Amino acid sequence: MLKKISVLVLFLLVVLPGFSRAEDTVSGRIIWRVKIHPREKASRARLWLPYPPTTPVQRVTDLRLRGNYRRHGFYTDPRGNLILYFEWDLTRTRHPELEVSYGVRRREVVRRDLPPALPAYDPAVFGPYLSANRYLVLNEKVRALAERITAGRKTVPEKARAIYDWVIRNLRRDPRVKGCGRGIVCEVLRRRCGKCADLNSVFVALLRAAGIPAREVFGLRLGRKPGETLTGAQHCWAEFFVPGYGWVPADPADVLKAALVKGLSPTAPELKSVREYYFGAVDAYRLAFTHGRDLILNPPQQGPPINYFVYPYLEMDGYPIDPFLGRELEFDILWEPSRN
Repeated sequence: MLKKISVLVLFLLVVLPGFSRAEDTVSGRIIWRVKIHPREKASRARLWLPYPPTTPVQRVTDLRLRGNYRRHGFYTDPRGNLILYFEWDLTRTRHPELEVSYGVRRREVVRRDLPPALPAYDPAVFGPYLSANRYLVLNEKVRALAERITAGRKTVPEKARAIYDWVIRNLRRDPRVKGCGRGIVCEVLRRRCGKCADLNSVFVALLRAAGIPAREVFGLRLGRKPGETLTGAQHCWAEFFVPGYGWVPADPADVLKAALVKGLSPTAPELKSVREYYFGAVDAYRLAFTHGRDLILNPPQQGPPINYFVYPYLEMDGYPIDPFLGRELEFDILWEPSRN
């Protein structure tokens, strides 16, 4: 028999960009439906789902779980990301299934009133947001590029805007890339194209190379009509830190998406308002899930660290299952907007 649990989870608020106008708010309910098709003779399935935190710009409430799992839990990984974990004994259950739903309320973020004089900050405090990893390589070539782009710029906002404009002028969106892309900076710089994780990872890498703390935000685009599917709506954007002010959002990838959709150059006059908007602002139709790359989940997975965590992660008898390949993992994400 399917088990149904209703859980209300409260979390401490974290410091993220504040609200803009009260009317720029989206609310509704997200529903994940998961089915696992076990391999022959498989005995154990483990599933991790990203869970969105409550922050000053988004509120998450009324978590409900329903499924025939043997074990489940709510965890935080070493980066502070929230995780729903489920486990099945496949010797007893050959048709694992799961439904997860929760209410969300998300506000637009606009951060444009940057102070003219910026205090210094301690780089040691921002180590994770200034350092390289195997995806965001900060080699001599990347650092030299960042130096050329920001030459003559004095302040953090000026340098960040120069890098933002460079990404828009020199990269393009490639709709053929699977998912959000792998976000391997050197590959993207070589190809000069990619999806949102690719494009915004280059933005973040160049910011870090210029000495500006920056991070990717991995999340989900929210829907606009009842029953809309969000299964392929995963999205990545970016934030950079302005000393004495806080984290500022930016999304050059959405500028490049708008250019592709409209069949225009990203520097076309018709897209000026889009270019200006997505430096210092992001719309309300997105929900943040996680930060960080090369992640060890909690409970730890048996497979290698995962690139980023916005898709379901499944292991069967300790072997990772690619969510884009094969038939073992089937999932849908649905959106039901609030009626009021």
